[in-house]
Amino acid sequence: MQSPRSVRAGSLDSGREAGSHVMNKWQIICPLVALVIVGMTFATIHELGEQRGFIKVASHSIGSDLIATTNSLHLIRIDPNLRAELSEFLAARANVSTVLLGDDLAPIGDGQACSRLVLTNDAGRGLLIRLRRAEQPGMFQVLGFRPLAS
Repeated sequence: MQSPRSVRAGSLDSGREAGSHVMNKWQIICPLVALVIVGMTFATIHELGEQRGFIKVASHSIGSDLIATTNSLHLIRIDPNLRAELSEFLAARANVSTVLLGDDLAPIGDGQACSRLVLTNDAGRGLLIRLRRAEQPGMFQVLGFRPLAS
């Protein structure tokens, strides 16, 4: 005679084991999916941080180029009005004061700029230049500029 604990293939106890086996798959799959989602979220946040860093460094480099040569290899083109403003602005020694991420508030900004470059000179003048990324990698477009009050 068999003991009550012995189980034959296809018996009721064997079915319960199969059901608990399915439950164990879900106990493994759900945490793995959660980990993948968390990993993707952190990767996205990291990527955004890197993009912001690139924009800030590239904008600062553009500012340094504009101070040195009134042009930059990272700009698609430079408006003649900006070049004239820079020529006058650079009569005094100038530097890149800061790079601000994002655009000015309306009515000056329209949400298209990725950064605002602020140049200052020893005469106490400031110049703000709105930049956005161009379609070509590593290139930027000047959206506009304006003098800043002393």
